[in-house]
Amino acid sequence: MKINFYNDKTCTIIGLIVNSFLVIIKFLTGILGKSHTMIADALHSLSDEIATLAVYFSISFSKKPADRNHPYGHGNFEVLISIFVAILIFITGVFLGYSAIHTLLHKHYTTPESITIYIAIVSIITKEFLYRYTFSVGKKLNSPMLIANSYDHRSDAFSSIGALIAIVAAKLGILVMDSIGSVIISIFILKMSIDILKENALIIMETTPSERMQNEIDNLISSVDGVYNSSNTKIHRVGRDFFIETEIQVDKELTLQEAHNIAEEVKKVLKNYNAQIKDITVHIEPKNKME
Repeated sequence: MKINFYNDKTCTIIGLIVNSFLVIIKFLTGILGKSHTMIADALHSLSDEIATLAVYFSISFSKKPADRNHPYGHGNFEVLISIFVAILIFITGVFLGYSAIHTLLHKHYTTPESITIYIAIVSIITKEFLYRYTFSVGKKLNSPMLIANSYDHRSDAFSSIGALIAIVAAKLGILVMDSIGSVIISIFILKMSIDILKENALIIMETTPSERMQNEIDNLISSVDGVYNSSNTKIHRVGRDFFIETEIQVDKELTLQEAHNIAEEVKKVLKNYNAQIKDITVHIEPKNKME
């Protein structure tokens, strides 16, 4: 059986397997290698695993069809999970920053074993791969949930970079770099979480996806034969899908069937433009040719 690697569930399962391996190996290495930074990095990977689990269990629910109480479907459940993931990333950033500052203030420095360097490198490479893979799947499927999860993977990669710098510095005798590196990385992680929250808040607030998309859709509608003008075009995003409502003006002398055919052509053109456009409502207004 051929595996579709650009399937959301396949992508999430791969993330779960890789994260499980990293949590175990980093936690054990942190204990045996006497590295507080590595243990903190393992806890970050654990939060990543929790976020990925949340994504996995929400995939089926977010794809449930529309019903009486949810006429646009359940796609915004993805947005809620994205916000949950962002909050986890934020908490992780705060935790890493607090731990680093606490170590700086109390000077609880240790010299880690060399094995921690190799594990940090493995973690960086692995998590960067997971970020790029998950981000590409999320973009292809227009899934805010997968995109948020990809940034969670990258925040883990940043955390491992900080751990690597800190461990190498500690091995060279600059023990304070352990904490300084963690503070810098925590700032990057906090910014990343805020960016995810902002992006998904815009979806909840039903902000138009982009001015470019709005203009392209308006131009496509106007390009359909028989459409004199279009107005009041609204793009409503629910999770990874778009719902469009528009008004078009057609010749008032056309039969009802002819006007209906033009409306159907508008729908066809828009769905060909973007596969994530789920439904289009076209309101027809009459127009005199001489106007």
